[in-house]
Amino acid sequence: MTLTRRSLIVALVAVLLARPASADWLVMPLLGLTFGADTNVIDLEDASGLSKTTYGVGVSWMGRGILGIEADFNYVPGFFQRDRTDLVQSSRVHTLMGGVIVAAPLSWSGYGLRPYAAGGFGLIHPKLEDVLGLLPVDENLAGFSVGGGAIGFVSDRSGVRFDLRYYRSVSGLGDDPISIGSPRLSFWRGSVALVVKLD
Repeated sequence: MTLTRRSLIVALVAVLLARPASADWLVMPLLGLTFGADTNVIDLEDASGLSKTTYGVGVSWMGRGILGIEADFNYVPGFFQRDRTDLVQSSRVHTLMGGVIVAAPLSWSGYGLRPYAAGGFGLIHPKLEDVLGLLPVDENLAGFSVGGGAIGFVSDRSGVRFDLRYYRSVSGLGDDPISIGSPRLSFWRGSVALVVKLD
């Protein structure tokens, strides 16, 4: 390992481990919509491309500087279903991601609108049960998310987050024959969240 690379790693670790006195834990229950989905996972009703309501929660730790960390959970019921059909009994997609936030420093925005970019890695879990039980889908896919948005506070302890994310699988973790070729799944999520600042 070269000296330059070692120095960069040491500097990155030091920044990530730094704990500013004013760092905040934020909990963010969210409501949103998915759109622009693409998949080769068996989709009996050709419904994955439709916009779907999604629910979730994010937890993040952000200080006065530019770096923070986050965990993001997302639940999309009926991902592979149309409103009126008889082929699919139930379906959903879960995502669980952990990642890094790069935000405008607090000195720039105060507790007004604070823009950020975020990215992380984790799991995307599609599940589908068809009426006949012949083509079930229940798979863990490794994946990533990238996106950004802005957080604004309306009081000392509460605010709103506007967020746009792109989720994409990179590989399957199981051997189920759920797709033509290596399984893939991607979609966009736009969401609004209530932000609650913890002590």
